[in-house]
Amino acid sequence: RSARTAPAPRVCIGAGGGVCPQRAIVIEECEAARAKGLAAAGWAGPMKSSSALFRASQATMSVSISVFLYEGFAYNIIFLGRILPAVGKQALVLPFAILFNIVWGLAICSYARAHFSDPGIVPERWRDFVHSIGDSLPIAPARPEWQPGKATYCKKCDLPRPERAHHCLLCEVCVLRMDHHCPWINNCVGFRNHKYFLLLGVYACVASMIALVTSFPELVHCAGALTRIQDGFVFELGTGSVGVVFERKEGFISSGENILEESVTIEEAKVKCGTLPTCKGFTFEGADAAGQPKEDEKVHVYFKDKWDLWGTGWTSYKRAEPQAGSRLEVTDILVFIIFGILALFVAVLLTPMLATHVPLAFQNLTTIEDNYENMPNPFDQGSTGTNLAQVFGAYGPDWLLPVAPWRPLSDGVSFARSDEKLGPDGLPERAEGEGEVEMEEVWKMRYRVRSAAVPQMQEEPQDPGPLGSLARWWHGP
Repeated sequence: RSARTAPAPRVCIGAGGGVCPQRAIVIEECEAARAKGLAAAGWAGPMKSSSALFRASQATMSVSISVFLYEGFAYNIIFLGRILPAVGKQALVLPFAILFNIVWGLAICSYARAHFSDPGIVPERWRDFVHSIGDSLPIAPARPEWQPGKATYCKKCDLPRPERAHHCLLCEVCVLRMDHHCPWINNCVGFRNHKYFLLLGVYACVASMIALVTSFPELVHCAGALTRIQDGFVFELGTGSVGVVFERKEGFISSGENILEESVTIEEAKVKCGTLPTCKGFTFEGADAAGQPKEDEKVHVYFKDKWDLWGTGWTSYKRAEPQAGSRLEVTDILVFIIFGILALFVAVLLTPMLATHVPLAFQNLTTIEDNYENMPNPFDQGSTGTNLAQVFGAYGPDWLLPVAPWRPLSDGVSFARSDEKLGPDGLPERAEGEGEVEMEEVWKMRYRVRSAAVPQMQEEPQDPGPLGSLARWWHGP
């Protein structure tokens, strides 16, 4: 292994770091070197394996994307654009649209970042570091247990890898702080996209719940309408409390057949007529002094499929013709019902997933490390917020956005330990006034790199003269 002579990138420690007024470590990422490392590792994007698992992962990702897009279309076009205006709730369209689309948009952005981002391929900078120090780097065999401060050897990549890194059989590369391979995003979840994965789960689950809660009354109404649909029937939502508007008339409906007749109150008759697709109105004999029966008084009602009014002594209610905006085609109802089923499915699917992954992030654990039992978690920072900052970066507004952490607390190669004292910026505490320190020097301390032995110069023997030779002969060898 030959040593590299190119100067290594540096990180600044001290008051001028720009993160903490007193002490800070500004972790400078060399994007060009990292891109070179990705190419050297053979990573050209999300999973590129040609195996059957790769094709299955692609199919799963296609399903998840289709569900996302369908949810957005059905909510905005069908629910907000068709159903809410039809039921007279136009005032709710704008607030519902803002609430849903902000969360849904963040979920879409998080999905894109989680899928397209480098999950944390071992960088070229680490490879240069390994080659430069050669055999001075202690390498431990990889075991399914905690191995803090130990570089482990990957037989598949034929290269030592940093602590918490693991090899993905599908992506065929080693990933820094690997959590798992997710088929829903068709990519590994690791050091560089773990934040996007968690945000994706949270925002997708919240968007589904918002969609369900805001559309629940209309979902129930449309689901009930599916049981009453006949060929060619156009479902009328109307604007009344029971879905249909009626006009009161004096006289008897003489034309058409009696669809149904029964003794009910006026309000019950309106509801009943609204549920009958061919009902044009209903009629009954008699009325009180005010012109109609009392609210709780039952009358014998005849439901008609045609309207032809004549005579006196009877009272009739004509079903008003719905406005164009209050008509929903059967396809609208079906699209809306499927939307509700998918929203419920997504919420049910993501809730247990978040119940698993979020508590792990609160403990600074991955799904792989959750199975380790040889020692307590050496990277547990002692609090939920501090542990979460190891994934999301130092606390700030960027926690809520699908962007790279503005102030990352690790480079993915070395991680803060439980026994280290952290500064107010969340980074390992350093003495004030320290100058620049190469990150490779930090790695040497983390991984206990052996110091190169300095060969001692042997002194040339001096000529002892004849008396010295005689003394050695006398005492023997």
